[in-house]
Amino acid sequence: RHSKFNVCCMKRVCDGCDLEATKRGMNGLCEFCRTPFINDDVSDLAMIMKRVSKGDAVAIGNLAEQHYQGSLGVAKDVPRAIELWTEA
Repeated sequence: RHSKFNVCCMKRVCDGCDLEATKRGMNGLCEFCRTPFINDDVSDLAMIMKRVSKGDAVAIGNLAEQHYQGSLGVAKDVPRAIELWTEA
């Protein structure tokens, strides 16, 4: 509610940290990994898949959520979402 989720590094950033980063001139960069923000589903999904391939549990859980909701261009697939949540 008072934070956002960055798919580049799978970190949740509170609104206060986001505000401080903006004050310091970091507009358009991730507060943790300094990756430029790209606002399209294909890039977001590619970043998530890169982290999933490395075994990142948070990324696997995030991919499960995408399958559950059918978002970011991923087909809605509840059984696959359950498999991924179990793996995470």
